[in-house]
Amino acid sequence: MDYPANGSSQTPKSLASDMVSATRPMHTKINKLITSRLPLAVPPKAPDSGPYACGLLYILPIYMTFEQLWLDILDTPPGDAPGQISERVHTILKEIHLPQLFRSDRLRADIKFITGWTDDILDLQINSVKGTGELSVFISHIQQAVRAKPHVLIAYSYNLFMALFAGGRFIRATLEKAGAEFWQIVPETIKPTMQSCEVDSFIDSSLEQIEEDNLMPLRFWAFDSENDGEDLKQEYKSKLLQWESELSAEEREDILQESVYILESIGLLVGQLDAVCSAVQDEETPVVQIPMRPSLAGLVGGTQFGARLRDSLLIARERGIGNPFRGKPQDAVEKEKGTSHGDGTTSTEPACSGVPKSMRFAKSLPIPPRKHRAAKDGGSGFDLHTTSQRRDASGTLIGPALVGVFGLFFLYVVYSRVGGVIV
Repeated sequence: MDYPANGSSQTPKSLASDMVSATRPMHTKINKLITSRLPLAVPPKAPDSGPYACGLLYILPIYMTFEQLWLDILDTPPGDAPGQISERVHTILKEIHLPQLFRSDRLRADIKFITGWTDDILDLQINSVKGTGELSVFISHIQQAVRAKPHVLIAYSYNLFMALFAGGRFIRATLEKAGAEFWQIVPETIKPTMQSCEVDSFIDSSLEQIEEDNLMPLRFWAFDSENDGEDLKQEYKSKLLQWESELSAEEREDILQESVYILESIGLLVGQLDAVCSAVQDEETPVVQIPMRPSLAGLVGGTQFGARLRDSLLIARERGIGNPFRGKPQDAVEKEKGTSHGDGTTSTEPACSGVPKSMRFAKSLPIPPRKHRAAKDGGSGFDLHTTSQRRDASGTLIGPALVGVFGLFFLYVVYSRVGGVIV
């Protein structure tokens, strides 16, 4: 039995298999992100196809960018400026190029069918969104990466074309279930620019081919072939397998890394779409006034309550009590510490004479700082120290003083409620 020279009987993995393995964690995450948001584009949550058109507006610039770069490379002879692409890589990209897989024209047709926009209006909308957020970063990266390493176009073609045959079939079936009547409803505006749709040009003469799809603008997910693209998928994979041996190990690694970046960028793009939709929704949602409980300042500032508080303080002064909220004189404090006798001495007997002298009261346990945990529904976590732990500028604990003041205030409120008078 003959064995390979390196002593291994394993067959090397194909480039396609390596891309699948490298992107598997992100691929699972992206599937969950997209499928969880798909119901937002169809009834009953979507009144029309506006949300779907908004999503297509953010996908179209991605396909337009890498597909146009691919065509520019094929139109440029190997080695000529500004491409500086080797004849070997030029040949690989030429051989795996299948025009039927390109999606830009179909995406434009779907958006125009939904909105009734002309090409000029659509171009303005594309330019508006592709310069924002994560989409802008992604577009700039595609341009720089492909110009520096043209072979990474293989990563874009595999991940963005082949995905239409896997999860794309499920998405297409979900959208078709909405029915032709749903797709014929003309939205008023399209996010994020809130550009109005053109009802009069709802069905343009240039979109006659969509009639074959039962008037549903889902050409992005369909292919012009006998087997609805399955034959194109097999042809692409066969050509890639045939020519991938011409790639160097470094070029293969570049393609794998770019595949991971593509899926990560799509995940960030979903987040950008979430932010766009939620921001517009917040603007359209009316502000609801929440009833507020009466505040302490409001109670003190009340006419009736403030008058009663002032009267109580005046009565206290007339009877020689002074301001009950002020601190006591030093001699009064000394008297509270012990009982004064006629000979000038002061005893320190405890207030409760029945308590044995051997008994000792335990010191108050220190109050640990408390920390609120972040609420599951979006509340932010923060440290909240009790009032008794705060200090003033001199370093003295101000908690007990505040507790005393609010305690007196609380007693006053309770006592005044039952008709009492502070004396």
